[in-house]
Amino acid sequence: MSVDEKTDSPMYVYESTVHCTNILLCLNDQRKQDILCDVTLIVEGKEFRAHRAVLAACSEYFLQALVGQTENDLVVSLPEEDRVGASNLSRQEEAGERQILTTSLLLSTEV
Repeated sequence: MSVDEKTDSPMYVYESTVHCTNILLCLNDQRKQDILCDVTLIVEGKEFRAHRAVLAACSEYFLQALVGQTENDLVVSLPEEDRVGASNLSRQEEAGERQILTTSLLLSTEV
């Protein structure tokens, strides 16, 4: 049904101020359980599982690296100049930070 079409029944719209946060929290929970993760980032020899759609959505760097990749379990090894260190990522993971925050830290060294 288009917006211009009139209906006999009233239309209800649900708005949520926490929907985006809930989505990120659910994606992070899925990542922690390795559910639907389809890419592995390798930083200083340590592996981090991730959702490529999340990485690509929040980072032009990862969008360019991942677009067109058709492998089901893609492995991306970050070049030395792009790394912030596996220990930083481990601390983030242990603290339960959202995947998008981890990604933004990864990219903080991007030129």
